[in-house]
Parts: sequence; C-alpha cells; structure tokens
Amino acid sequence: MAELSSVDYAFLAILKVEDREISNSELDEIYGFRLVGRPLQRLLDARYIATEKKPAPYRHSITRAGEKALAESWGLDDDHVAKGEGRSAREKQLWAGIVALQNLLAARPGARPVSDAAVPVTEPPGLDGRIRSAYGKLAATPGAWVDLTALRGQLADVPKGELDQALKAMLRDDDVRLEPEPFGHRVGEAERQAAVHIGGEDRHKLAIGSR
Repeated sequence: MAELSSVDYAFLAILKVEDREISNSELDEIYGFRLVGRPLQRLLDARYIATEKKPAPYRHSITRAGEKALAESWGLDDDHVAKGEGRSAREKQLWAGIVALQNLLAARPGARPVSDAAVPVTEPPGLDGRIRSAYGKLAATPGAWVDLTALRGQLADVPKGELDQALKAMLRDDDVRLEPEPFGHRVGEAERQAAVHIGGEDRHKLAIGSR
C-alpha cells in the first residue's frame, strides 16, 4: 500500500461511498472541504483516484487500485505523518476507531479482496444520472418537488445551457416533471435565473418519481 495519511484515507473512503465522479464544489457543499494540495497529490501518485482538472472545479473518482486499498486491513502505523507534523490525542483516538471499523468490515463474512478482474470498467455516470442523484439528495421523498435553484447548486460545475437541455430531454421519462412555481410571489431573481423555459413559460420545480 502507498504511504497515506489518515486524511488521505478519509478522502478515499468518501469517494468510495459516493461511487461516482464528484467535484470539489460538491465535496465542499456535502462534506465541508475540498480535495486539494498534498492529499490530492498523494492519492494521484498512488493512482488511487482519477482527477479531471479542466474545466474547473476539479472532479474526482476512485480507481480500482483505490478500491483494493480500501478492501485491505489497516494498522495504527498506516497513518503516515509528514516530517514536522504531529497528531493530537484526539486525532489518534479517531484514527484508532477508523482502523478498528475498517478491519471489521474487511474481515466480515463474504468480504473478499478487490481484484482488477472483479471490478468492471464503467463509464462515469452521464448527466441524467447526476441529475437523478442530486435530486435524490434534495428530495424528502420520491416525487417531491425540488427547487431548481437547489438542484443547480448540487451541479454547479455544469453550464446552465447544458443542464437545461438535459432537463428538457428527461421529460421524455414518465417519472420526470418540471412545473412553474405555483405561488408567483415566491419567484425572485434566483428562481428566475435557475428556471428552465419550456412551452412559453418558466419552470422552477423538478419532481422525479411517484409520491
């Protein structure tokens, strides 16, 4: 295994859980931080992640090698600290807990190491898939209405025109609906900017699925 820090392992675990290409903007919004600097470089050097740097923001996904690293058992000494850097007692305790949980998961019945042959090569999810994933994070239940202002915040790296076209195309799916805000006084500048113009009117809300 590459010599990673506990912070590097945390990023790797997040990318595994997300199981998709995720931008730094989304990481910041969901988890409160971005994958940059030394952690990014170490994970790239280890080939545990793949990063698209253009156009901004950076977009990251876990590789097969990264999945294999997460399938292995860890030890307390696997938190490699840079020269001159230390760990507080609290940080050591948190790392010990993470190691214990990781080793429990790695040893669970039915668990097996990830091999190159066992992991299929998949294309990154298309924009439709990203829209559905973002909707799922925002909606309280399937079929609930979500403001397009919130949806665009989840997909901040996608140009408005591109997202508009994807949303219009998704109306071909039986479970997708786009409707205007029924209460006109709630439509401000942000809502007007986020709207999709269809059939001579602005649509401000998205619903996917049946309630």
